Amino acid sequence: MVSTQPPPVAPGRLPGIGHLAVMLRNPLAFMRSLPQVADVVTIHLGWRPMYVVNSHDLVRAMLTSEAGNCTRGFIFEKAGKIFGRSVIVSDGELHKRQRRLVQPAFHHQQIARYATVMIDAVAAKVRSWEPGQAFDVNSQMHDLGLEVLCRALFRTELAADAATRVKQAFPGIVAGITAQALYPMQWLEKLPLPVNRRFKAAVPQLRQVVDEIIASYRDTGTAENDVLAMLMAAQDQETGHRMSDEQLRDEVVTLLVAGAETVSTSLAWLFHELARNLDVEQSLVEELTAELGDAPLRFEDLARLKYTSAVVNETLRLHTPNWILTRRAGHSLDLGGFSIPAGGELAFSLTTLHRDPALYDSPMQFDPLRWLDGRTANLPRGAFMPFGVGKHKCLGDVFALQEMVVAVATITRRWHLIHKPGIKVRELPWTTVQPSGLTMYPVGQTANPIAGTHH
Repeated sequence: MVSTQPPPVAPGRLPGIGHLAVMLRNPLAFMRSLPQVADVVTIHLGWRPMYVVNSHDLVRAMLTSEAGNCTRGFIFEKAGKIFGRSVIVSDGELHKRQRRLVQPAFHHQQIARYATVMIDAVAAKVRSWEPGQAFDVNSQMHDLGLEVLCRALFRTELAADAATRVKQAFPGIVAGITAQALYPMQWLEKLPLPVNRRFKAAVPQLRQVVDEIIASYRDTGTAENDVLAMLMAAQDQETGHRMSDEQLRDEVVTLLVAGAETVSTSLAWLFHELARNLDVEQSLVEELTAELGDAPLRFEDLARLKYTSAVVNETLRLHTPNWILTRRAGHSLDLGGFSIPAGGELAFSLTTLHRDPALYDSPMQFDPLRWLDGRTANLPRGAFMPFGVGKHKCLGDVFALQEMVVAVATITRRWHLIHKPGIKVRELPWTTVQPSGLTMYPVGQTANPIAGTHH
């Protein structure tokens, strides 16, 4: 019988605060240092131990073969303060039931219908930009992501107002979720800190917006074919169960916050990388010109945009939004010869895994061709999973990928985004890894501007 041992403790632990100081100083560098210690490493946030899983095969095992032995973990519990009991934070039978009810809204036939919504939303956004007028790219992409989601989620006459009101609540929610997840002591959540106050105000603000929209649908009927109408009509084939208004609200809030945050952050990084790698942008423009000419973008075109999809994949690899995720051991586990006690908090970093030099040559280089020239063809399972894997894999993965391809194709055909001189872009790990200080300005592409949209 193979003996197991406790995971070794990471260097840098201090009395009382554990690894919190080194983690807060540079979270990504700290997480990146852990695989050099062991495949599973113990860190301490205050007095609380956490077991960081650093091997791609062990992470995959934790999310698949050991998934029945793990619950979501403390980060997802904290996220429940905004996401309620939605599919992204739930476990067990509730998760299975909600997944069955939500899944049809993201069936491939629906995804095709959403393409027109995405194309229209992105085209409207980029028409509002002025040549040479600098803007914060992160903010622009967040606005765009919310507008796309609101148009897909709600019927037309409600979408614009919903997007405006959701944007107001968004900053307080994003900062609050991260801060509360990293607090070493739970009582810190109750202090009247600015981040806590904003979070406490933003959560009911966002929920009220969604509650009002659900009530409007109840009053006027749901003959529409948008996401909310589908969720309201969804019925569990096994039990006949339909979602309550509270459950509907939790799912819609989750789609708005998680969907907009991850896609928009990835798009911001993508345009940062295009501006740093002009050869990549040139290849992208050449593909769009060859495949689309002067014609408007249509859903049927997306499958042909192989290089564009490779650019999206490479962005999701190098700049994976979720830098830390958690699970909790339901009972004692053996992971790669390391013993995890029952109730032990497990963490993993997709950012670290996707930058592993043992899996990817020159992992910090932005190189979309690696997805086309065979270098990634033999990657082991679990080496690339930006949307997770197993029973908790993101339901909106195809929606997100399509949205990114539409945004990249639409924006790049019309605009070349240039860095504002003198800026220094840093990785800022909040709920997702944000590009801090990313200010750019648009310059018109010389060929094949957007002619409009196709219906």
